Amino acid sequence: MPLSGNILITGGSGTLGHAIVRTARAEGWDCRITIYSRSELRQAHMRQHYGDLRYVLGDVRDYERLAAAMVGHDLVVHAAAVKRIPEAEQQPVNCYETNIMGSANVARAAWAAGVRRVVGISTDKACRAVTAYGASKLAMEKLFLAQPLGGPVFTLCRYGNVVASNGSVIPLWRQQAADGKALTVTSKEATRFWMGETEAVRVIEHAAEMGHGTITVPKMRSLSMAELAEIVAPGAPLHVIGFRSIEKQHEDLVSEDEVSADTFSHYILGTGTPGLKYTSYNAPRLTPAAFRSMLAEAEAHE
Repeated sequence: MPLSGNILITGGSGTLGHAIVRTARAEGWDCRITIYSRSELRQAHMRQHYGDLRYVLGDVRDYERLAAAMVGHDLVVHAAAVKRIPEAEQQPVNCYETNIMGSANVARAAWAAGVRRVVGISTDKACRAVTAYGASKLAMEKLFLAQPLGGPVFTLCRYGNVVASNGSVIPLWRQQAADGKALTVTSKEATRFWMGETEAVRVIEHAAEMGHGTITVPKMRSLSMAELAEIVAPGAPLHVIGFRSIEKQHEDLVSEDEVSADTFSHYILGTGTPGLKYTSYNAPRLTPAAFRSMLAEAEAHE
């Protein structure tokens, strides 16, 4: 169901914010969107395409500014985060200040502003977390799930990689292939979850309809790094360089230790029973055509 009302998106000048705005425009959502983010350059670029949105420069670490910006909004989509795994491992305090304390500020500000609903954007890295980034997102989930009843409805969605060429390995591999070099991969056998931008928006819509204290998890498809490389640069040789830091060979979206229920298209955490498990190793594989379609969607809006 389309999102409606006054919507504030933290980290809204990033990939997900752009995807939400594009979908809202294409489908004629009855809403007004505020972009809250700390990058003036990204906001300036976004303003060139979407000049009628409301823009607020601010950091989720700044409670007073965040709380002021949130007044008058019905829904908050909390997408702001420090996301790069190697940098988070090297500087975990920076990661925690944004992903944990910033998320606590979002929850506190939502209560103060009388926001009706908050949807937090989590990641597969939060499930059986082994990295600083994953641990920070797990803590964000716990913060939202611990919010009491009687105020904003707090829900989350947890998913893997959203296909976007900006900042991903894809431009690097294409350049390496064009230069006649081998593609650098961390592990040929490692698998990762992938979804398109529009799919990610649909998951947020689903989470925005769920009950307090639930996590919506889509049944994503996956690819091995070798399969991904063959799609991006067919026939190119591969050079294995090993993981950049503490990373999993395969990712998890649902752990058997979590209480979860299996619906037709999603898992819902916070209801049901333990025992379900969903990993990138056993998940259905994406076809090359499906991944190329996701990539074309992302690159069409660069």
